[in-house]
Amino acid sequence: YVKLHDIVRDVALWIASKEESDFLIKSRLELLNESFEPCKAISLLNREHKVFPEKLVHPNVEILLLNDCDIQGTCFQGMKELKVLSLTSFSSCVISLYALTSLRKLRVLHLAFLGDLSFLGKLTTLECLSLRGTEFEGLADELVRLVNLKILDLTGCRFSSRFPPNVIRRLYKLEELYLKGSSIGEESDDILLEIKFLTRLTALSLSISSSHFIEDFEFPRLEEYNIFLRCTQDKLGCPHPEQWGKFLIGEARKLSYEIQGLDSVVNLTKRSLKIEGVFPYNVVSQLLGNLESLQVFDIKDEYIEGLTDQTQQNVSVSVILQNLKQVRIENCMNLEVVFQTEKVEGNEAPPLLSNLKSLRLKRLIDLSSIWELPTQHVRLESLVDLRIEDCPSLKSLFSVSLAQGLVLLEKLKIIGCGELKQIVTELEGDEEEISRSIDSHNSLCFPKLREVHIENCDGLDYIFPTKMATQGPRVLTFSIKNCCLLKQVIRVAKDMVENDIVFQQLQFLRFLSSFSVSGCPQLTDSGVHLDAEEAYL
Repeated sequence: YVKLHDIVRDVALWIASKEESDFLIKSRLELLNESFEPCKAISLLNREHKVFPEKLVHPNVEILLLNDCDIQGTCFQGMKELKVLSLTSFSSCVISLYALTSLRKLRVLHLAFLGDLSFLGKLTTLECLSLRGTEFEGLADELVRLVNLKILDLTGCRFSSRFPPNVIRRLYKLEELYLKGSSIGEESDDILLEIKFLTRLTALSLSISSSHFIEDFEFPRLEEYNIFLRCTQDKLGCPHPEQWGKFLIGEARKLSYEIQGLDSVVNLTKRSLKIEGVFPYNVVSQLLGNLESLQVFDIKDEYIEGLTDQTQQNVSVSVILQNLKQVRIENCMNLEVVFQTEKVEGNEAPPLLSNLKSLRLKRLIDLSSIWELPTQHVRLESLVDLRIEDCPSLKSLFSVSLAQGLVLLEKLKIIGCGELKQIVTELEGDEEEISRSIDSHNSLCFPKLREVHIENCDGLDYIFPTKMATQGPRVLTFSIKNCCLLKQVIRVAKDMVENDIVFQQLQFLRFLSSFSVSGCPQLTDSGVHLDAEEAYL
């Protein structure tokens, strides 16, 4: 058999060889002794236990990645150019890493599950140090000597005694600091005070107890945050959420904010937002004017019926809807409406949802409507990808006015929407009025549409209006499955004569590159009968 990892590695090596970089990676230990090439990188990350050669000489090696490998410190004597070293999952009783102190060019060091780190303080050239998941003592004395550190990762690290204060603040060159899951910050508020002195910091990952959060504390203006709040109460224990929003959301490109002890997890970013719980509404709505991506998962609160709350004052929902590019919502059982607002501020404001490119809705049991917006202020002119799955209460997707703006729509996927009656909502009136109204909109032809998949939508009578037959897309993959009431793919008006219907169908068929139908027993084309079980073109 062939491992995908091997294929990817071989392709990478081939690309590197084309650039004449003398870049070579050995994936098996026994191959190292067979090669005399000037290797620059050695990677032995497979799970097989191995013993690294004691006197292996590779003077040009710059990167060494080892996993589950017994290694003697003497092997590093022949690697004077080593800059990046990663050692994980090996026995510390047979290892001596004091030889690393002779590596004057070492810049990046990743060690996992080591006990003795007394040699670290001598690696003064280090710029990046990762000790993720390690338990030890005495680290503080070694850290303060690493004055050139720019990146420090102590994620999941536990200390046998309390981590002393005034250590982190002395690493004044730090640009990235990762402390999530470590005991630093959970025992006191000292770490918050020390962070203020790291003027070069651009990224922070931190675990902190809600009881240790300092009132009026101002976070530095970073680009990336990951805040993990430990909370044992039965309701949100974060003090001053508005203050967090002011200093975090307002400046950060990426913010992750997590609460332990609740069924709520919230990740916020200046340009993307992921909600898996409940966060104070005024913080989200007032500060995320640049929001481009919204993801909402697993909100089960019985009182949550919409993503916007009309009872809130001084909230400009329209500002958020103008900038959204991606929306994905899953498993929100009580959500009834996705986009909802009654008024739009300012007549000159850009159309709502005019930048929306992707919309994905899945397992929204109570969803009855996607849009409840003033249609004169809404344009879906950028929407490319629309996927609706398992929304059994949804009855329609678009009004005629919304549908006519779908000039860039390429993919349409609808699955498990049993109550769906129309993709484009019919207007009130008799058959002739409805047909004239729908077919009068030339832009209902969806000129860019390339893929359509409709499945398990038992309420659908037809899929597209008549205009699609003559002005549809040029290449279209069409799949329909298990729509038991579906009678027409293209709507046929009652006043159309037989020849017009046949011509209409021929016009539509010439746009298709692939057409499959199965499980649609009533699907006929005004006399042109498709096999009740399966038909392919």
